[in-house]
Amino acid sequence: MKMMSVNRKKNIVICSVILICVTLLSGIFIKNGIYKTKKIIEYNENKNLEYKVILKQNDYYKLNYMEKGNQYIADLINTVDANFKYNFNLANNYEYKYKIIGNIEITDDKTSRIIYKYSEDLISEKSKTANGPININENVKIDFQKYNDFVNKFITTYELKNVTAKLNVNLDFGVTGVSEQFTKENTTIMSLEVPLGVKTVPIDINYSKADADSFIIIPDGSQASRQSLICGIALLVANLVFFVIFIIYIKASATEEDKYNSQLRKIMNNYDSYISKVDDDFNMDKYQIIRVQNFSDLLEIRDTMQLPIIMIEKKEQLATCFLIPTSTNLLYFYSINVNQYALPAQRHRNRGNK
Repeated sequence: MKMMSVNRKKNIVICSVILICVTLLSGIFIKNGIYKTKKIIEYNENKNLEYKVILKQNDYYKLNYMEKGNQYIADLINTVDANFKYNFNLANNYEYKYKIIGNIEITDDKTSRIIYKYSEDLISEKSKTANGPININENVKIDFQKYNDFVNKFITTYELKNVTAKLNVNLDFGVTGVSEQFTKENTTIMSLEVPLGVKTVPIDINYSKADADSFIIIPDGSQASRQSLICGIALLVANLVFFVIFIIYIKASATEEDKYNSQLRKIMNNYDSYISKVDDDFNMDKYQIIRVQNFSDLLEIRDTMQLPIIMIEKKEQLATCFLIPTSTNLLYFYSINVNQYALPAQRHRNRGNK
């Protein structure tokens, strides 16, 4: 019996270690399968927008144009010739599209709300497939006189005051096909801002803010990731089956002594504060003994009568008694012993041996 108990404890320790190790290993595989490895794709971009203001024929300016960065008289402007240059480099197959749009916008100065808005394509959308660098180089001749005359007529017709009108000429760019995590859908890369309906015209160039990083991080849905996830799930399922078998083994291999010790530990762990343990034998001769079926019955009696529960453990006999003596010479008695967990045939042999 002792040898069997020692082997059982050894087997339980070994199986517990295996369960813990396999659980950790399956967790690692599943984590690697779910949180896929990341693939880094670098890219870079360069932006440049140049323009000249082409003047109407006049008696004051020797040249028929003015360079960027000046203040221009609206009545002398014929066109604004702009050159949009955008270089984009991505070491990956991708599709890109771009177009140049003219946007007129009239807003109220007090509320900053839009009164009128109009858009038209100055360069129709172009789409291509690429792998590596692309260079967009588009010249646009902006008919300033057309837009300015239109805005002045609109303001005059409706007698608008305290309004601001402007023309934004935008290069919109989009990238698709790299990953769901990286798209540049109709992003305005650069813009030429031209005031309308004013006497003198300052023209500004606006570039989109540069990205914080010059690389794209995308999940790598490789075969290795899927295999890691499948392996982790298979290990987890096998571990669950092993755990069920392990529990069955613990219950089936438990000896009478194991069951007795387990029951005693359960009582002491839950109700230790209610129990007073005594080492000497308790004289029960003068008491009328009333046996109770369950330890919970003793607890009810203790709560009702406010009396302590006395514990007497006979280790050599693997038996423990729990008593509540009363002043009326009644003794409430509950006991557990190793024999009560034996099979009926085993109990008969034990009584015969006695």
